[in-house]
Amino acid sequence: MAARLSTGLRNMLVNSAGFNGALGRGCIRIYSGSQPATADSAATGTLLGTVTSSSLALTQETQASQTITVAGTSGSINSVTVGSFNIIPDGAVAFRTDAATTASDLCDAINRNGFYTATVAAAVVTIRPRQGTGAAHNGYVVATTVTTLTATSGGNMAGGVNSANGLLFSAPVAGVISKLATQIWSFNGVAAGTAGWARFYGCPTDDGSSISTTLPRLDGSVAVSGGDFSLSNIVIAVSAPNTCDSFTWTQPAA
Repeated sequence: MAARLSTGLRNMLVNSAGFNGALGRGCIRIYSGSQPATADSAATGTLLGTVTSSSLALTQETQASQTITVAGTSGSINSVTVGSFNIIPDGAVAFRTDAATTASDLCDAINRNGFYTATVAAAVVTIRPRQGTGAAHNGYVVATTVTTLTATSGGNMAGGVNSANGLLFSAPVAGVISKLATQIWSFNGVAAGTAGWARFYGCPTDDGSSISTTLPRLDGSVAVSGGDFSLSNIVIAVSAPNTCDSFTWTQPAA
């Protein structure tokens, strides 16, 4: 088996989140059987346990969000601010073809800024802060300035929930990032079986039950030593404690 990166993780690595930003405060779920063909796929096998900080209950993050609805037939969207930060710093987004196309262009402009992400459906753009910020953006005012066009904010950022008991990394050294040495990565077995593979999930809500091309995931082999994920014991018993004592990711220089 080999380490496999989801489309969502690869997109985050080539944008601005980085490995820590994509998977930090997440969890590792241990499964029986063989890993799926891609990390975009739904998880396969039996879930044997979830590695968290000191085996504590995991709360996955919900990102805050808000919408902007575009309407009109000419003009431009000159700025979109969250709090005092303009999230289209490359300049105004001009009307093109129709409201839906202009909304798509606005979505692209937001995704270039590196600090916020956006998705679009018809003429409605949904804005979210970078993952890992949890509830910090709740209440931030979303506002626009326009010429002729309308770009109506749905209100303040809302709905963010902080993650809790996720896995932390140390600062990278020479292109290598490792588990935080002072944090215990562990779990208690929830089913009996032999660990066959594992998936590292980022902090956003993701139970692995469905296909995703947007969520960050990293799949790999499990072994006591020499696997992508190292466990103290690959034979899992219900309620038995287990640890993941080491984890490193190396970004190659060439």
